[in-house]
Amino acid sequence: MAPPPIYTDLGKLARDLFRRNYHPGLWQLDCKTMTTSGLEFYTTGFASQDASKVMGSLQSKYSMQDYGITLTERWNTDNLLYGEIAHKDKLAEGLLLALEGRFQPSSGDKSGGFMARYAQDNFNIMGKISIESNPLLGLSLVVGHKEFLGGAACDYDINGGAAVWKVALGWIHEATVVHAELVNAESFLLSLFHKFNDQIDGAFEIGSVAGPAPQQEGVEVEEQPQGDGLNVGLGMIYHLEGDALIRAKINNKIELGLGYEQKLREGVTMSVSAVLDGQKIADGNHKFGVGISLQC
Repeated sequence: MAPPPIYTDLGKLARDLFRRNYHPGLWQLDCKTMTTSGLEFYTTGFASQDASKVMGSLQSKYSMQDYGITLTERWNTDNLLYGEIAHKDKLAEGLLLALEGRFQPSSGDKSGGFMARYAQDNFNIMGKISIESNPLLGLSLVVGHKEFLGGAACDYDINGGAAVWKVALGWIHEATVVHAELVNAESFLLSLFHKFNDQIDGAFEIGSVAGPAPQQEGVEVEEQPQGDGLNVGLGMIYHLEGDALIRAKINNKIELGLGYEQKLREGVTMSVSAVLDGQKIADGNHKFGVGISLQC
């Protein structure tokens, strides 16, 4: 048996279907390559169509498998330097230790963090603490039994004393994944992912969201639910013959998302997407996006 996922990966299939590879209002370029020595480079860039603002990052990763060590470095256009050293499976099978640091030369701001994770066949536990003036402590646990998953997580502000806690339940059976989450007894999320056949994937989600999810360094940028109140969404992916697929989604605000993805050749994939305001088709806030992914 494989270990259960970490807490933040619970419900990921449905979440990715709604958020991944939609680029509203952006031109996006992703490039990934690996040298013969095993050094991996990944760069991503975004250009806003409204403000003409360009954002990007460059990451390098080198793994020393004999020692279980992975070194990661990253720089972005905000002049933020990021470094991480991780050690996995050598001290104990399933144990991951990671130390990270961030530094911004222009302002002198610096911070860091330490993370430890231990995973076995039926549980995955993780703890992390930030090293900064306002440290945060995070703990999470996911347990699995046959087709069921259960998880709990808490982020605690050591100085302020505020805490955010989450609990989740999941069910996985062949082509179906069900996920339910409660946050601080104030907001909730319920999602369903189902693979109908080799061509069609579908997902449904309903939730009460207090606002956009916070962005974390190292996490891929993706569209997040916005605003208060109840959000209801329905989405699907249809795989065409060959290396192409169509995406579609709609929510209770009648915002319609459409996307087309085509593999042009080995290592080159292009995607176009649009998010349309269905309530104001004539003069609504429609957003279009284009993404190109290169890998060699």
